[in-house]
Amino acid sequence: MSTRGVVFVCSSLGGEALRCANAIKDLDDVTLKICIADKDDLIETAKALPNLYRIVTAQETLLATVAAANEALGFDAMSSEVVARTLDKSKLKATLREAGVTAPRDAIVNRADDARRFVEEVGLPIVLKSLNGSGALTTFRVANDEELTRILHLVTPPMIAEVFIDGQELCLDTVTIADEPQCYSVCYYNPPIIAAVENPATQWRCVMPRDLTPYKDFIEQGVDAVRALQVGNAMTHMEGFMNASGPAGFVDATLRPAGARIGPMFGFAHDVDPYRVWARVAVDDVFDGPLERKYAVGTVFLRGSGSGSVETVQGIESVLEQLRSAIVEARWPKIGGPKSATYTGDGFVTVRHPDTAVVENALDFIDRTIRITYSSSQPSETGWSERIDNFRELNKPAWDFEVVK
Repeated sequence: MSTRGVVFVCSSLGGEALRCANAIKDLDDVTLKICIADKDDLIETAKALPNLYRIVTAQETLLATVAAANEALGFDAMSSEVVARTLDKSKLKATLREAGVTAPRDAIVNRADDARRFVEEVGLPIVLKSLNGSGALTTFRVANDEELTRILHLVTPPMIAEVFIDGQELCLDTVTIADEPQCYSVCYYNPPIIAAVENPATQWRCVMPRDLTPYKDFIEQGVDAVRALQVGNAMTHMEGFMNASGPAGFVDATLRPAGARIGPMFGFAHDVDPYRVWARVAVDDVFDGPLERKYAVGTVFLRGSGSGSVETVQGIESVLEQLRSAIVEARWPKIGGPKSATYTGDGFVTVRHPDTAVVENALDFIDRTIRITYSSSQPSETGWSERIDNFRELNKPAWDFEVVK
């Protein structure tokens, strides 16, 4: 019996990429070929695989490359048009507004005058970010004229300027088949990611509540947004805000499993293998649902004040003694490792329980109890210029390194 040849493209094979690759390998009737994006010629690598069926990736920065390769080879897969409509923040918001989905006012910035004109129209603060993604490290909250002048000297247009939204930040993740969301999940952030990026001592957390009733309006708008984007078969991840008036606007979207542990948290909440869920969608074009949301899940990312390398991690024993039955995964900061430059920290703890309040209380306890000391007491600060120049390297979680198979 012939098998389907599937090429999985990644920038390096480890951590989340390796878990996704292994999930593809475990599907029925699949022969897997790994393509390292910076080393291999994608189309030539794909052509060498017998019974080539499709090229896939779980990495946002490779979605456009993979879509173009599938189109060049004539495969039925996610199109370049879908990728551009979703990842280009200006096209994304235009699509959402046309569908009646709330999105913050924005403007493309091709030159400094564009940004200053936008500020004159909407006032400060604003948010400046890359037009085509790259994560929170290239998102900047601009609070005054001095900061605006400074960032405009550092960035390379085009950028996108947005009205700053003050509210609770959340994400909506879906499993979508034939443009229709089959399953959705909500996760809320504390604090908003941009605040965690700005304060390198903040132990950022995200919580996946079990009861989604309070987020009904946010979910409805998010589902409408996914339908409007016409993503075909995909796992989608969208970020937006809510305030006292309801949904305050969606600001970002992508077509891959969520990062920052949200993908594994989805698995813990529903007692499923999240990597297999993704592989079944990306390769087999199916969703094995419906899923039951059995638990609330939360993750706190561990870091502290200081800079240099990790010297001590205090409080682990207390956390294990108090919360062992609730902890489903933990990566403790590595002694001697350099302090992480991003909000996902030097390690993490993930807990789950049927009651969301119990999860929140557990995260509070971990936040109070874990204390990390570093080789220098001087505060660490990743400057704007470093965030712009090195965002790909800085975005790699310090704890996502192990080989799983």
